[in-house]
Amino acid sequence: PKYGVTYLRYWFDEATGKVFCLAEGPTPEAVIETHREAHGLLADELQEVKEGA
Repeated sequence: PKYGVTYLRYWFDEATGKVFCLAEGPTPEAVIETHREAHGLLADELQEVKEGA
């Protein structure tokens, strides 16, 4: 994938109109750039998460 980013899942909250995306990539900047190029929109927030055991 371009920039080494893979989008794994997304969720849409109908009540708020918000979309939440789960992506995996080498850097936050790579995830942001992939998102921007996909549809021109930018995320309001970017949170790093780690997989639980």
